[in-house]
Amino acid sequence: MSKSKQRYTRWGAIVLIAVMVFTLAACGGNNNGSSTTTSPSSKSEATTAPKSDVKLTMWHWKIAFDPGFKAVADAFKEKTGITVETQATTPDDAYFQKLTASAAAGNLPDIWAYHATPLGGAYDGKAVDWSESLKEDEAWKAGFLPAALSGITVSQATIDANAKSDKASSWSKAAKIGQTYGVPLDVGAFYMVYGNKKLVESAGLEAKTPKSMEEWQAMMGTVKEKTGIPGLVFSAKSAGVYASWFVNFVDYMKNGSESFTKFMKREEPLSDPKHIWSLQLIDDMAKKGLILPGSVTLDIDTADQAFSQGKAAFSIGGTFTYASLKAIGMNTDDIFSFRVPAFEGSVEADATVTPFPLVQIVANNDSPHKKEAMEFVKFLTSEEGQILYANNAFDLPAVKIKDTSKLNDSLKAMAESLSSESNWWSENPAIGQEVFKEDWKVFHNNMVRVMLGEMTVEDAAKDYDKAAAAFKAKEAK
Repeated sequence: MSKSKQRYTRWGAIVLIAVMVFTLAACGGNNNGSSTTTSPSSKSEATTAPKSDVKLTMWHWKIAFDPGFKAVADAFKEKTGITVETQATTPDDAYFQKLTASAAAGNLPDIWAYHATPLGGAYDGKAVDWSESLKEDEAWKAGFLPAALSGITVSQATIDANAKSDKASSWSKAAKIGQTYGVPLDVGAFYMVYGNKKLVESAGLEAKTPKSMEEWQAMMGTVKEKTGIPGLVFSAKSAGVYASWFVNFVDYMKNGSESFTKFMKREEPLSDPKHIWSLQLIDDMAKKGLILPGSVTLDIDTADQAFSQGKAAFSIGGTFTYASLKAIGMNTDDIFSFRVPAFEGSVEADATVTPFPLVQIVANNDSPHKKEAMEFVKFLTSEEGQILYANNAFDLPAVKIKDTSKLNDSLKAMAESLSSESNWWSENPAIGQEVFKEDWKVFHNNMVRVMLGEMTVEDAAKDYDKAAAAFKAKEAK
């Protein structure tokens, strides 16, 4: 998930600070259920509306966002007569397996959603390259948040990474700078903690943003003591959640940019007292019973469900989690949220983060209705389409909304928290993404073993350090 290092515009930076409590969120997070649902556009066509026999199929994996897609599909049909049916498949793994199998079989839908990364979901040329369309329609291109568009555009960093990868296809290795095989749908960021206001208040506490990591830990301990309910649930099954939604940013805040960069570049070991906190924290919470039992078996969706059902007081998520919790049926009045807290004495305790694209919309280059599919994607990502989508999906749009009064109250509140300030984190996004490299799978597996009491913190850290050293040596070749 490489990001551009360019500075962002007014709409480009999302300040994840305490004022964001229970405001809307946007990635990743996700949905509930484990089936495939179909939501066709159902608005009655007026007698004066255009007529068309074309029916497009769009696949995605975010049930929480389906009302937004449907609202856009309704408006699109009224304008063009073209029908767009959306199919949401859950859980995430099932969706991507289905998509990959369909690509291999040559029966992809007209449109599909995919993680927002350069070449993501293109399946070696089966997707439309939007680069020429973006050049031809400058107004459409200029409407996107710079961070959103750059995040899915092939850059030199993309080319360099593919050149080194033995997993990249020959097609991927032949990619050119500027190619764009998807269009950004939304933006968001990780590093959010969601709290259950009722549970926290039933423990005699005020449902407010903790001043530090230590204060947050104390809150979880009090909830456990007073109510018997664990303080935290998160998807410990998903390898990226704890590392990429929590550890990397907390370590940056705690140690500052220089030490954090060395840690991510495998130049400072996990066993270093500055960095071993990530395992010590898990060990301490597990021993105190603050983590919901069974968290190691939960994926993102089921972790969200457990939180919404009051099985834990807090949950680790991102800006996208709010929409998921609302879709599950949780009363939004019972939710408060805050940026992951920093340890007392952290070097960058007040650090902020900037958004990146979460989901991109891909069109089938081989579809018999390619023209109509591209037309729908352009409408979906126009300002008009994005307002319809955002208000119904409770998701942050990837385009600049000139008149924020057209957004619902939650989105408007989020929009007003945006800042034009860039910072070290926003200018060096690739550093934090190091946690997606293969050696961090060892970190994840060891973290789970620590949580289950099967491995000591010290042994887990030393084992990871060996994996990190081997990875660094391999990368140097």
